[in-house]
Amino acid sequence: MLSYHPENLDKTAKAKDISDDIENNNSDEKESCSIGHETPNTQYRLNSKGVFAQFMVTGAVFLLSAGVGMPIGYSAILLPQLSEINGTLRTDQELGSWIASVHSLATPVGSLLSGPLIETIGRRGSLQLGAIPLCVGWIVMGFAENISSILVGRVVSGLAVGLIAVPAQVLVGEIADPTIRGFLVGGSFAAYCFGILLVYAFGASFKWSTVAFCSIIFPGLALIALSLVHESPAWLVRRKNVEKARKALLWLRGGDVEQVEIEIVILQARARADNARHSEANTWRDKISSSLNLIFNRGVIKPFIIINIFNILQVSCGTYIVVFYAVDLINDIAGGNSIDSYLAALITGVIRAIFCIVGCALLLKIGRRLLGLLSASLTAVASLILAAYLMAKKEESPSDKYILGIFLLIYVAANTAGLFALPGIMIGELLPQRARGISAGFTFFIFNLFLFVVTKSFPTVNTAVGISGIFLIFGTAGIIEALFIYLAVPETKDRTLQEIEDYFQKDNFFWVTREKRPHEMFSSQS
Repeated sequence: MLSYHPENLDKTAKAKDISDDIENNNSDEKESCSIGHETPNTQYRLNSKGVFAQFMVTGAVFLLSAGVGMPIGYSAILLPQLSEINGTLRTDQELGSWIASVHSLATPVGSLLSGPLIETIGRRGSLQLGAIPLCVGWIVMGFAENISSILVGRVVSGLAVGLIAVPAQVLVGEIADPTIRGFLVGGSFAAYCFGILLVYAFGASFKWSTVAFCSIIFPGLALIALSLVHESPAWLVRRKNVEKARKALLWLRGGDVEQVEIEIVILQARARADNARHSEANTWRDKISSSLNLIFNRGVIKPFIIINIFNILQVSCGTYIVVFYAVDLINDIAGGNSIDSYLAALITGVIRAIFCIVGCALLLKIGRRLLGLLSASLTAVASLILAAYLMAKKEESPSDKYILGIFLLIYVAANTAGLFALPGIMIGELLPQRARGISAGFTFFIFNLFLFVVTKSFPTVNTAVGISGIFLIFGTAGIIEALFIYLAVPETKDRTLQEIEDYFQKDNFFWVTREKRPHEMFSSQS
């Protein structure tokens, strides 16, 4: 079991013990479970230089995350402008649904490519590569003179989002100290929300083509910023570039040589153990078979299933529907009431950005499970109240827009504070290092494919069940999500990535039935 206290052990002996522990537990059937037991934690020694370095890396990722958020929210301001009577390009509901959803159809392709890429060219290299088609997609849309060009631009930007999503979460998860990892990984979603907010703000003031050109700024700045920071030490060690990894870790840990040597030993031992499992894969067929066997390994398939069920329920709660169709959705909710839907969409963007930051701050104090439970429960309550009110009202009233507006904002706030950011944190924390690339790629593939189906079918479902029926679906999914979080999602706050890997080697799937010692008590984070 990987538990040690740097302040109490000699550096050399400590490093040897950790290395021996990993080597001796090379079997996939090991029975350690650091999260489920009351055992000492790995103690990291944070210092201001190290924290600043980690914030520099995440700051570069934040720039790109904001750039990724902009095409997500772009359809919300693009479609209403295209449908205007005096619009330069006219579109109907069916074509509009393709413009909104084709982005999510291209994203899974990028997600599948991102898995091999982050193992081949690195986490930082993959992010830099993904920024290029993101810029190209915006340029194509900015110069578009027909719907076909807009669709091409949406496809290219969707591909870029798929390329970026996995390495962004993996890079931050691998360089961050466990005590601030949730805050830093979640912060990328705050930047993502800021990108959505910014595109809403631009859309309320400028023509859609001008918005497209403005959206090139963030990915352009990210390309520059990423060239100024180090690659992931974990990837460098796996590529046998130990000196570069040591240099990167010295910077990330603020010059703490003892801590760096301990982490280098852990990374080297883990890389050797993983290589030993797959050393016989020589041909492409062997490598494909090895990759599939890797995914279906007990320590990988369990977090893979947990993350994907969580994601499907999160999308079913309406998290991204409100982003893609913000203006049109608000018009449907308002009914006959006069309302500036662009301003209302902008307000939802502000609320989303604020509560994503609030959620990140809460992660420093409370556990992932508690935040997820609160978020899913409040999302369900707000959705069901909206559905009930819309079903019950007989005639239009001037007060409707205020009552509905308040509960819509509560819905957005509750949904964003937990459900919006937790999937990225789970990608960075739950998936083991040996399978992080390929399994994260498949996870984002499934997520975006499901998102495409939901986004494309939303106008049809909305016509069939009405806006009240839509929020009834959101509320039901929220209840199921809360139940799933309670049963299966593990608590990973302040746990090292190695301790999390050890937990998933146990036989149990559900967190509530995990093996616990008799003297262990549930904390507020359990």
